[in-house]
Amino acid sequence: MTSPLIAVALLAVPPFLINRSMDRTTMALVSGDNDRIVRPFRAETLAVRSDRTAFWTKTQTRCDDFCMRALLTRNARRIMVMSYPAEMPEPDFSSIARTFHMERRASCPPVELADVRLLDLEKSPTARNAPKASERMRLEIAKGNCLIESEAPLAEADTVVSAGQIKRGVNDYQAGLNPTADTIAVYRISVHNKDGATFSEVYRWTGVASYRLLPLLLPSYVTGYQFDIRIGFPRTLDLTHIVQFADRPDWSAFVTGTLGMELTLPAVDDSNDAAAVLAAKLSQPGPIDAVTNSLANDFFDRLRGRQTASQPDVDLAIAALNDRRLGVPDSVFAAAKYAKDVAPESMARLADALFARLFEIDIKVSKFGNIEAPQAGRLAIAIQSLPDQVIPEHRADLERLAKDTPRRVAAFQALTRLSVFGADAIPTMLYLIDDAALQPLDKGNFWQHSYLAGVQGLCRLGERGAPAIEPLLERIRAGIIPLHASYGDLAINTLAGMGADKDTLLQAFPAKDRNSNRARFDRVFDKARRKIDCGY
Repeated sequence: MTSPLIAVALLAVPPFLINRSMDRTTMALVSGDNDRIVRPFRAETLAVRSDRTAFWTKTQTRCDDFCMRALLTRNARRIMVMSYPAEMPEPDFSSIARTFHMERRASCPPVELADVRLLDLEKSPTARNAPKASERMRLEIAKGNCLIESEAPLAEADTVVSAGQIKRGVNDYQAGLNPTADTIAVYRISVHNKDGATFSEVYRWTGVASYRLLPLLLPSYVTGYQFDIRIGFPRTLDLTHIVQFADRPDWSAFVTGTLGMELTLPAVDDSNDAAAVLAAKLSQPGPIDAVTNSLANDFFDRLRGRQTASQPDVDLAIAALNDRRLGVPDSVFAAAKYAKDVAPESMARLADALFARLFEIDIKVSKFGNIEAPQAGRLAIAIQSLPDQVIPEHRADLERLAKDTPRRVAAFQALTRLSVFGADAIPTMLYLIDDAALQPLDKGNFWQHSYLAGVQGLCRLGERGAPAIEPLLERIRAGIIPLHASYGDLAINTLAGMGADKDTLLQAFPAKDRNSNRARFDRVFDKARRKIDCGY
């Protein structure tokens, strides 16, 4: 019995000593934490030093979500920002920081706002339906309340907040079989207030994450990223002053909780105000700036979020689409999909504008065969959302689109509207399927999008598509119609919806598909008889 006890003791001593040393280090790190912030917190010029990762483009204005909210809510008159690539250094008050403030001007300098490093404000009672900071800032800029960027020494700040990681440790996978590996990671938030010509620390929070050894130093398997696995000493994660799964450090909790800053923008309905500003901008001659272009995007995004587009909304949407100085917004479909109590002639003008823009877009094909025309796809989804009543006037446009191969690949969703013309459009939809078969499978989406344009259009016909049953069965027998996975489900839904006989359809399937996928065939067919699913 003595030998096993000695062995256990020898295996237990190293973890005990190493873990105790980590405990002492942790206690020393957090011992200097303090909170002497005067509340309510106020700062005319607030500087933020951070290592929080943000992938800014060269053209983006580096005023993040907190920066914009602090200025818009007047929690600070000026925001200074600095970043550092690695461990957080002590503040160098002589260093130069980027500054932002708002100022009334006749014309504003160009900015490109981005929703970067978003604050988690969901727990705020006023957060529901609150606008995005970038959207509200663009509206203010359009009104002449400009966002001004400059540079200044950090010493000009009233308060300097530093947040980041001051020490990086390895994890249990990286530590492997090294029991003395440094697994302690340290995170810190500190606040320095100006007192005359000097700064003093009035707040410090320290969070520590460490991987402690198990009571016995026995090797086992430890896992890393995804499927990485290796032999190592198992460890448990120990957190001090850190909430499991929260950000490290938790910036949102600090600014809203510790500092008590109310950064949720008022949830007032400023859509009419924003629409009026956008309409005024569009009425002016000359180039359109980035802010106005973004205002148009925000307008359509609001329609999507609200899921209602009134008569004035649709009128403004038409004006925006007819203004070639603007790009095609991501949410352009919202004006068509959510139109409510809108005059038929307005919906007709909206359709005219959508089709006109679609045929003006320069469709580019890369050397690999990929279509690079995202705006065409947005317009196609908008056309797909139009009411049936406005489509007949654009029969020629849809036929033209079907024959324009690169454009139809980019805007294939629009061609499903051929279903409005019933059986009369079957030849065009069969043409799309046949022409897709002539496209190389390795050339971008030329085959898939052409095929889906035809078969989804036929699927939408339902029983009106009965004349297409035999032509489709012939194409199944010829191998033109794919029957694997979702393609097979779509083909079954299309033919079942048209009224095809179950046994006849099954016999058209190749023997290998009939035998191996019979249960799936029955399930999809029977479901399609109750409700057709034309999705892919």
